[in-house]
Amino acid sequence: MIYEHAELRLHPGVGVRLEADFAAARHLLLEAPGCRSAELLRSVDHADTYLLRVGWERLEDHTEIFPGTPQSKAFAEAVTPHCVARPRVVHYAGEEGSTTAG
Repeated sequence: MIYEHAELRLHPGVGVRLEADFAAARHLLLEAPGCRSAELLRSVDHADTYLLRVGWERLEDHTEIFPGTPQSKAFAEAVTPHCVARPRVVHYAGEEGSTTAG
């Protein structure tokens, strides 16, 4: 499992609209090949900043397959108008690739 973390920096004051639009468009991610989870998290210490966290079976499901799907275009149309810049995206390994400190 790979987790996409996309930091969304929003236009001031549009967080509530982003949350509503994400709730309406979340199914688009979940219908995409290889997508297993999708959540939107609001920053508690940076106003107008959110984290989009999406679980993918493989990195290629997000980077190669998803961009060519109808879901990708429709999801981008729902979310990107709220953003002041292109999201910063980082991928993280999960489950079999995870480690714990201790």
